[in-house]
Amino acid sequence: MAPQKLQIACAGLGRMGKRHALHFLNRTPRAQLVAASTPDESEIQWAKQNLEPWGVRIYTSYEEMIKQEGLQAVVIASVTTVHAEQAIKAIEANLHVLCEKPLSTSVEIVRPFPG
Repeated sequence: MAPQKLQIACAGLGRMGKRHALHFLNRTPRAQLVAASTPDESEIQWAKQNLEPWGVRIYTSYEEMIKQEGLQAVVIASVTTVHAEQAIKAIEANLHVLCEKPLSTSVEIVRPFPG
């Protein structure tokens, strides 16, 4: 029986997001890229050419993407200003998270929980 592959999504398809997406698509045998999100039209066009033909679902909404059935993890490579917000939403959705640095530009944003 073949090992189960981690179902992963990529948030943001800029320079680093493209690298992560292609890495998970082509070079990580125990992971399967199943989704990607970006609000940027040029990045959507790139994704339609380079990811969609391999079954990757493309979203313009991060919130909709993390609701995809079967999704287990997300790599966050979007703009820095939304890293923390997207990481927190993914954690609250019980997903594993790999977040590009920095997590945030504000300590207040990354300390949403008391203590």
